[in-house]
Amino acid sequence: MKRLLAFVVIIGIAAICAVALFGCASTRIKHVSGAEFLKYAEDTALLQSFVWDNYIGSTDHRVYLEYGHPAFIGGGKQMTVIWTELSELPDNIAAQIRLGERPWTNVTDRTGQQASPGHRR
Repeated sequence: MKRLLAFVVIIGIAAICAVALFGCASTRIKHVSGAEFLKYAEDTALLQSFVWDNYIGSTDHRVYLEYGHPAFIGGGKQMTVIWTELSELPDNIAAQIRLGERPWTNVTDRTGQQASPGHRR
């Protein structure tokens, strides 16, 4: 009976860990500095084979990029929404964004295809 109880407890713990790992790992949100955001933004025009970056938009005070790569465990994609305050970007880029212009071109805009994963850092 004790072995059965131990087995059930171990299976339960494994199930909780699996849900935490796979259920919460698909999309994340990450705040970065303006300088770090610009590094990601420069990669939006690159066709890469393992990771991808896409400019996804802005609000009155924030700007957003999507960064993704294949999930290392369980298949699928690992996505991170990267954001920074608009005030942390250079004035000329912030002005473009406030006017509704896109300061960066996503590789998918040029190819008409879904972003391909690419290599980074």
